[in-house]
Amino acid sequence: MKKNPRAGAESLLAYFENVGRAYPAPHWRHGAEMCRWWLELLSGDPTQADIDRFIARLDAETDCGSGWQDLSMQFRGWARAQGFEAEPS
Repeated sequence: MKKNPRAGAESLLAYFENVGRAYPAPHWRHGAEMCRWWLELLSGDPTQADIDRFIARLDAETDCGSGWQDLSMQFRGWARAQGFEAEPS
């Protein structure tokens, strides 16, 4: 069964939004913003520069946990499947 990246991004968006309501903090809001950004990339025609900017923002997050790690793994897997370079910096 092939993974659906949109479903992954939407699931992570719901996670970040729900936890952010219960425990308001910038990193939850930032996680939700990243998920929305990924959804935009899924709907468009991203370039390697778009992927690089997204990964740079992922790597810049200093207050991350398992949700951020999941976002990073899913996004990088999707980007590689699209033919982009998406290795950790």
